Amino acid sequence: MGSSETSGPGCSSAGISSDGHSDPVEREGLPAAIRRLARERDVDLGVAPGPSEGGMESSRSAEFTSPRGPMRVNVGLGERRFSIALDSAQGNYVWASGSTPELPEVVRLLDAWRQGVKLKELTDRFPFMEFQRLSQGYEDGNPVETQWDIVINDDAFREYGDLLEALHSDPRLRETFPFFSHWTLRMAKDCYRPEAGEILIQPRPDGSYRLWSSADSEEKTEFRRVDDLIRAAVSLLDGL
Repeated sequence: MGSSETSGPGCSSAGISSDGHSDPVEREGLPAAIRRLARERDVDLGVAPGPSEGGMESSRSAEFTSPRGPMRVNVGLGERRFSIALDSAQGNYVWASGSTPELPEVVRLLDAWRQGVKLKELTDRFPFMEFQRLSQGYEDGNPVETQWDIVINDDAFREYGDLLEALHSDPRLRETFPFFSHWTLRMAKDCYRPEAGEILIQPRPDGSYRLWSSADSEEKTEFRRVDDLIRAAVSLLDGL
């Protein structure tokens, strides 16, 4: 979903609006400019976090609350645009992101998100926003099932296909949330609580598999048979 490559009416990268007046973002700072526009439109953007530890509110970034997590806005470098990220409440994924040159559009979008608009409607109303398939899985309440389908069918991890299918066939391991980091398969016990721990599997050049858990990263065991690996992985999962 694309967005216009030109600055919108009423603003320019030089900080002067098309009618000759100073840019409100340059004059007030981004947080104040968004809050003023919201007040003018009778929009409730929730309670914004206070200034950072240094005591100074950034003039080029702003954050507001929503029931689904923080809503972050930043002024882009170079070309005048406002980038938006709608974070999850847990902070481990982004619902949707995008950018627009129009500050009123930012206020309307933040308001819509706080009002509970769904992802599909959000991107229909604001085509400059995009969301990933996994975000839709979280919205639909099936992120684990969605993520398994994503990794199993991802061409980038085709060499792991048989292993992933075998792990997914186990009813306990199928409840974990799989993802790759540095070519190591990590299976989180709870996708909503990263602190719940994970088990890790690393294929070896000789065809064996190295297995360990986040509870004891020093205790690594190697397996040649996938059936033995699965049984050991379930045992580690029970110990988290």
